[in-house]
Amino acid sequence: MKHLLSIACSLGSLALADVAHAQTAPEPQDSAAARPSNQADDIVITARRVEESLQSTPVSVTAFSGAELTKAGIRDTADLMMKTPGVYLGGSGGRENSVFQIRGMAKARSGFNSPAVVSYFADVPQPTFGSSVATYDLGSVQVLKGPQGTLFGRNTIGGAVLFYPAAPTYNVEGYVQGSYGRFNNASLEGALNIPIVDGKVALRLAGRAETSDGYTKNLVNGKNFDDTDSRSIRASLLIEPVDGIKNLTIFDYYKNDYNGDSFVIRNIRPGSPLLDNPLALRPAALAFLAAQQARGVRIVEVTGEPLNRSRRLGITNRTDIDITDDVAFTNIFGYRRTEVDYHANVAGFGPLVSGNPALGGARFTVFHAGAINNTEQYTNEVQFKGTAGAVDWLLGGFYLRSKPFGPTGTGSNVLSTTTTYLNTFNYSFYNETSKALFGNVNVRLDNLLEGLRANAGVRYTWDKITACTATDTVTFGQVDPEDCNASNPVLQLPATNSVKFSAPTWQAGLDWQATSDLFFYAATRRGYRAGGINNPTLGGTLVKFQSYGPQKVTDVELGMRSDWDLADDVRLRFNISGFIGWHKNIAASLTGVRTILANCVPGAAPPISPDGDCNVANDPQSGTLLITAGTARISGIDIDGFLRIGNFTLNYGANFLDPKSTGFDVPPELAAYVPANAAIGFDFVAKRTFTLGADYAVPLGDGTEINAHADLYKTSDIAFTDSSINGYTLVNARLDYNNVFGSNADISLYMNNVFDRVYEQNGAFDGPGAGFKSVIMGPPRQYGVRLRYRFGQ
Repeated sequence: MKHLLSIACSLGSLALADVAHAQTAPEPQDSAAARPSNQADDIVITARRVEESLQSTPVSVTAFSGAELTKAGIRDTADLMMKTPGVYLGGSGGRENSVFQIRGMAKARSGFNSPAVVSYFADVPQPTFGSSVATYDLGSVQVLKGPQGTLFGRNTIGGAVLFYPAAPTYNVEGYVQGSYGRFNNASLEGALNIPIVDGKVALRLAGRAETSDGYTKNLVNGKNFDDTDSRSIRASLLIEPVDGIKNLTIFDYYKNDYNGDSFVIRNIRPGSPLLDNPLALRPAALAFLAAQQARGVRIVEVTGEPLNRSRRLGITNRTDIDITDDVAFTNIFGYRRTEVDYHANVAGFGPLVSGNPALGGARFTVFHAGAINNTEQYTNEVQFKGTAGAVDWLLGGFYLRSKPFGPTGTGSNVLSTTTTYLNTFNYSFYNETSKALFGNVNVRLDNLLEGLRANAGVRYTWDKITACTATDTVTFGQVDPEDCNASNPVLQLPATNSVKFSAPTWQAGLDWQATSDLFFYAATRRGYRAGGINNPTLGGTLVKFQSYGPQKVTDVELGMRSDWDLADDVRLRFNISGFIGWHKNIAASLTGVRTILANCVPGAAPPISPDGDCNVANDPQSGTLLITAGTARISGIDIDGFLRIGNFTLNYGANFLDPKSTGFDVPPELAAYVPANAAIGFDFVAKRTFTLGADYAVPLGDGTEINAHADLYKTSDIAFTDSSINGYTLVNARLDYNNVFGSNADISLYMNNVFDRVYEQNGAFDGPGAGFKSVIMGPPRQYGVRLRYRFGQ
């Protein structure tokens, strides 16, 4: 990795990943002196809140147009990951709880934690839990890498993923699309654009419905896991009463009710706390693992009635006003209501018979888990931007308020003779407020060097978090936030704590448009995310660890983007970038921080008593304590581009990531809970990812075209807790017959996972506290046909 970085730096050409082929921009936004471009393969983005060419933007961003998303058959964020090297966009505990990892940073392994990567829909940040976005009728998707915050939205230390829905127009137009494939996978989607008053009012309606039978059979009840039953609708109303004023209101709703994702046991380690104890479950567990391996990963035998239920409602209102020719105002309001309820046998075991003769062959559930999350979020962002001579400027403010409106927390059933899911429920009612002011300037320095620009930005953020936590062994997750108090007889150890954080962040850079096809940039940034709270109210020597502080990162990025005309009808795009980030105050999770009552006397030292008072009531919830203990250095290289020869295009992309833990500093009073050679972990991080896409178009006249397309995605092992998800290689293929007989109809044949690879898609349960590894497997080979009809202009 050091060798690669030195080569890239010596070339002065470390650039951004943009394995993108977006041919249209997202919802148009006002541009303040955006740099012109004469590139034949121009890609217009709005990552910096102006319309500009991706090849001339000093922001690490990958962009896809709606047409590209349709052509690639991208239906969710996991599909999008296959075309974006260096980014993990999978799920945690199930596909509805998306985890976004960029540049080595994701959410914390346990507890409440501000996001390292934020997803946005129509410029409104999505809630941290259950933040998946339905990817239909989109205008574009933009994946920004590196710390963000001086231009829009929330602070992030890893990046941001921006989803833009297709905007209303003043034409009667739309499409209808239906598909059917293996496992009875059927979907129907469409959009209708209605100009109500020409040039003044337009409405766009869109929706999608999908069902499938699932591809993993459960022998216990005969039901299939990994099924689908989802519905989505969206309505976008555009009003432009007079020139210079525009208002867009978007209503969107999504629901999905399915049997859940299949969790498959893959490995059992020696010394498992859940298997090696007086219950003596290891022999039965090893026999179960052997049986699972013999029948393959598409047939499981797990207990319990699984459940996965999601509801997401959103309202977005955006107002743009041209105050003068050089000054514009934008206000973006967002409301999000998220309901997620899922129960799963995350261990992947069926009931195990105890090997202890004294228990008479009793059957035990190893680990069932569930989560209930009911969150309301309000956001508002205000921006003023304009131009003054050679300076483009932006000033803004951001406000976020997130609160629970119903039962929220996690539950489990551990080593029990019942097969229910939530014998114990831990409530986590978090109220979060974030406020920020930010500004950014872009200065044209053509008087010094033609095409040279300097840009700088600063932000100050204030965060406040209040949490009420408690344990419930009576109702198993039916208590509302307002009932979280000491007078509630259902609750055990209710406690309320609050913490505040604030910090400045910034960015500065230079970029140079050397020619119309050659662009260089250099940037450095400071990123920040808020810390959090340990619960319940701690006592004794642990009082000072009631909260843990914010994480900060300082990075440097250098880049080059280039386009080359090698011969007639031969064009090469080559982009390369290199970056290095220094992280400090990384949150680390210590486990087993709980009193051992059998040996405890007042004043006992850890690990007998973590705080010296022998009182379990003020020990950390679930024995887990988060502290700011780590430092890390994360460096990497992104390479991407394409080679086009006539009607044949070869797209390529690669990411090389080198995450290193550079320190793990734990206070002496907590040393007993730190394993030997402890280091900061990097969950959901692969050190190498590659993409390769081939596209060949055959025009047949009258607009008719046959297009063959294939994508390859390869990843090295993906880190998860103290082990990993095995690396894999996938190939997807598609054959399109566009504009059939000169009409507006398209017919497509698709096949995903062409070689039917068996691979681990998401981690589920692992680590020294488990002693075994279970995962969610990726889909098998899937194929089908899609029909699409476009009407209007």
